[in-house]
Amino acid sequence: MLASVVIPTHDRPEALGRCLDALGRQTVEAGWFEVVVVDDGSSPALVLEAERWAGKFRLSVVRQDNTGPAGARNRGVVAAQGEVVVFTDDDCLPEPDWLEIILAAWRENPEALVGGSTYNGLSGDLFAETSNFILDLVYAHFNASPEEAYFFASNNIACGRQAYLEQGGFDISFCCWGGEDRDFCDRWRAAGRTLRWVPGARIEHRHGQSLGKFVRLHFRYGQGAYIYQAKRRQRGAGTMQADLAFHGAFPRLMCRQWGRYRWPRRLGLLRNLAIWHLANAAGFAREAWRFRGKGGRLD
Repeated sequence: MLASVVIPTHDRPEALGRCLDALGRQTVEAGWFEVVVVDDGSSPALVLEAERWAGKFRLSVVRQDNTGPAGARNRGVVAAQGEVVVFTDDDCLPEPDWLEIILAAWRENPEALVGGSTYNGLSGDLFAETSNFILDLVYAHFNASPEEAYFFASNNIACGRQAYLEQGGFDISFCCWGGEDRDFCDRWRAAGRTLRWVPGARIEHRHGQSLGKFVRLHFRYGQGAYIYQAKRRQRGAGTMQADLAFHGAFPRLMCRQWGRYRWPRRLGLLRNLAIWHLANAAGFAREAWRFRGKGGRLD
């Protein structure tokens, strides 16, 4: 079985090189997987020396004008040769057994969307730690039953290539917001397919964030959350009840994870969590206002 690892990238050649080096250390035998890098309009155009990873995996680079990560992933799947497609991002470092674990889980459940876990690789970056802390709580709530999971971030998932194409891939109208992974998981479930969480398939995330980047990131996620909810309403797939339940459960979920941190770091996390709530709510409200001003059209 050939697996295809698809990586969208834009103007981050050094980070991408480190990601590819990590893929070169996978415990999966050489020849069992290929890597498809989609250069999503980098300037200058991405240049990779394939010889650096020769004998570890077959590398191909697809270039396109910038469409955003959703369109880049879709383009990568079209170019992929594998029976199963596995997604990660250029700022991620998969652990050596990542591919082996996620592929084993997929082989056991070939109709499922399989997702792994993410941890912060920048211990000194409290904003990056806060973003990953939020993701941990999201997974703890929505994926409490790993065999009946609800949501995966797009930087650590695998599924059958044909099923992905039948699903229509990621919705490219999310190119400016984020939220395309939530939408993809929702459509996957609506089609009667399952999601399976495999916590042992781990990647290290190295996404450095300043205060400004943190605010912009979660403002954008708030925008994406509104678009996601609007699309769900449009196709009759559900309401915001599940999301509201997460926010209601947030204090309890947070307390369960609190023991990982000492008090000075807890105070910093609390400050950042307050900023997150404000930025996310502002993004959601901004998109709702824009949506109403356009007469309720999703375009």
